[in-house]
Amino acid sequence: MIFSANFYLYELFSQSTKLGDPLTQMSLDEMIVLLRLEAKASLSSISEIVKLHNYSKSSVGLISERLKKFGGKLPSTLKLNKPREVFYLSDEIYASGKPILVTIDPVSTAILKIELGQNCTASTWKNHFQDIEYNGFITKGLASDRGIGIVKGYEAMHSAEVWCSDHFHEFRGLTRLLKTMETRAYQSIENEEERLQVFNNARSESNMKNRLAQYESEKLICEQRINEYQHVQSVLNMLFPELYFFNIKTGSYHTSASVKEDILILMDLLDELKFDKLQDETKSIRDHIDDICVCYQQVDDICQTLSKTMTFEEIELIGIAWQHKHQSYQRKGKLKKYHENESDVWLEIISPLLGNDAEELIAKAFDEFNSMVRTSSLIEMVNSQIRPFINECKGQITQEHLNLIMFYHNHRLYKSGKRKGKAPIEILTKVKLQKNWLDLLSETIAQP
Repeated sequence: MIFSANFYLYELFSQSTKLGDPLTQMSLDEMIVLLRLEAKASLSSISEIVKLHNYSKSSVGLISERLKKFGGKLPSTLKLNKPREVFYLSDEIYASGKPILVTIDPVSTAILKIELGQNCTASTWKNHFQDIEYNGFITKGLASDRGIGIVKGYEAMHSAEVWCSDHFHEFRGLTRLLKTMETRAYQSIENEEERLQVFNNARSESNMKNRLAQYESEKLICEQRINEYQHVQSVLNMLFPELYFFNIKTGSYHTSASVKEDILILMDLLDELKFDKLQDETKSIRDHIDDICVCYQQVDDICQTLSKTMTFEEIELIGIAWQHKHQSYQRKGKLKKYHENESDVWLEIISPLLGNDAEELIAKAFDEFNSMVRTSSLIEMVNSQIRPFINECKGQITQEHLNLIMFYHNHRLYKSGKRKGKAPIEILTKVKLQKNWLDLLSETIAQP
């Protein structure tokens, strides 16, 4: 009876709230933006949700117009209070045949500019880069794929600056071919096993002789394909560590000349197979070898600068620790733990050698190394985050909508990875945000 009395008294006298009452919830505009950007809901889904929460205005047309109005108050190019030097990562995404031009900063992953273009010609990209520089982001170089418009547009603006050919795209053909060779090898194993079973089922001497010849032939093919796959796999296992900025065993940093020499040697090893498709890939890599290796000038310049306060031996030890840490972000499970432990071990070794300034010197070196770029895989990650918004729009994307996506991406906190708990704009400016992205957006669009 006491329990029942307490329960009913609580129900009678406690303050009640209606879940569907807009006065006790966020505003309609905030609800629309939250569902669109955080939940990545389609306009029709947003309409249904706000209708279920008893908001009076819930039509798809109204929601679309509100989002367009919000995006119209946001810029398509990021702007800071003072100029800043950054390395550009640029790429194109397509929606209903129209290109979306995107450029980000690789360290923070902040979107510097996102633009719905009519085309992706050199002049369009040139104007794209001009807008970025006009808003205070001075280029230190560009990493991208071999898109003619991107490369020519950047050269028209910055003929003296570095353009790095993206390693992800340059070597993707080899990794795809390796997968094809693996599939073919497994298929040959199955064929060999099948031929063996057919031979075992043969009864007459002539039939056994024919089936044995078929089995022996398939066995030779199988052995050849397995050897080809293992050969390519072994070469690629040697190749990819050579593309790191630091030798993960010795700590010596890779120079453009040393990487070029190693790559050409490994391409010669691949050519030993005399496999036409493989030779097409190695020829392409040889043709682009200078563009592939130019990015290693970055680590040389940084190490020369750091040598003013540290010895090269100390830089190499920090380099090993940094390279292991960098690899840990790209691995999972036991391999991730291995690289994290290795990084900690090398930091413990170098710290006593650097004395009282160890923490400061290591942090400075890590910051410098983190700014190095040799692949545009980061912008592929950003593109993958943008793509769901485009898919939900069924290709009918507008510049205003892209402005909203850019604001959301730059101001929302990462939930995992090495940037966990930080927003791209915080990493870029080194100033912590005092409010969440939704409050900041509300304040921005409320300004006249």
